[in-house]
Amino acid sequence: MKVLLTGSSKGIGFEIAKELLISGHIVVLHCNKNADKLKKLKEEHGENSYIAKADLSTIGGVKELINITKKHIKFPDTIINNAGVAESSYINKNLEEWSTLFDRTINVNLKAPSLLCKEFIMLKRENKIKSKLRVINISSRAAFRGEEEDFISYACSKGGVISLTKTLARSFGKKDNVIPFSIAPGFVNTEMAKSFIEQHGEGLASKGIVLDKLTEPKDISPLINFIVSGKMDHAVGSTIDLNAGSYLR
Repeated sequence: MKVLLTGSSKGIGFEIAKELLISGHIVVLHCNKNADKLKKLKEEHGENSYIAKADLSTIGGVKELINITKKHIKFPDTIINNAGVAESSYINKNLEEWSTLFDRTINVNLKAPSLLCKEFIMLKRENKIKSKLRVINISSRAAFRGEEEDFISYACSKGGVISLTKTLARSFGKKDNVIPFSIAPGFVNTEMAKSFIEQHGEGLASKGIVLDKLTEPKDISPLINFIVSGKMDHAVGSTIDLNAGSYLR
C-alpha cells in the first residue's frame, strides 16, 4: 500500500512509520523539522520511503506536501493525519497572543487534514481513481471529555477531527470510495508529553487509566497497520478509543 503519513518524525507518528515500513508499505514520511531521525529510519527499513518536509500550519506547506506526495507515489491508498501540536495557552495571555496560538493549533490539527483530504478526493475524482482511499485521523480523548484550561484550542481541534471523519464517511463513502476512521488516544508517553510529566508528575498523567502503565506509541501503531490493510473497512466513520481506559464511552 502507498501511504502518506504526517508528523512521522517522533512519538506516535515515528512508531507508525516504523511499523508500516517493516510491513512493506511505501510511505511518504512527512515532518516539519526533524528529518535526521527519518533519514536513519529510511536507511534501516525504508527502501521504499520518501521524506517530505513541510510546515502544515500554512497553506503553502500543505500544498508543498501534496506536490511531493504526487511526485513520489502519485496517489496514496491511505492518508494518516497524525501531525499535531498541543501548546499550553492560559486565558490570561493577551488576546492577540492567545489567538495566534489558537490559530496555529487549529491549522495544524484540523485545517491541514481537511485540506489534504479535500485535495486528494478531488484528485481521485479528476483521474477517475476507483480504488479505496482510506483516511486515518488521529484525534484524542479530549474531543469527548474536554481538556484543561490551557489546552482549549487542542480539545477544539480534536473535536473537529472527529466531525471531519464522520462527514468524510457520510459525504464521500459510497460516492467516492473514501473510508475514514478516527483514533482517540489518551495520554501517550511521547516527547510531546515529557514537559507535562516534568511539570505535573507521572502520577497525574496516569490518573484514571485502568492499566498499570501509560500508553506507549508502540501500543497504537499495530492498530494503524491493521486499518491500512483494509481489514477494518466496515468500521468506517467510527472512532476507536485507545487510551488505557481513561475515557470509556
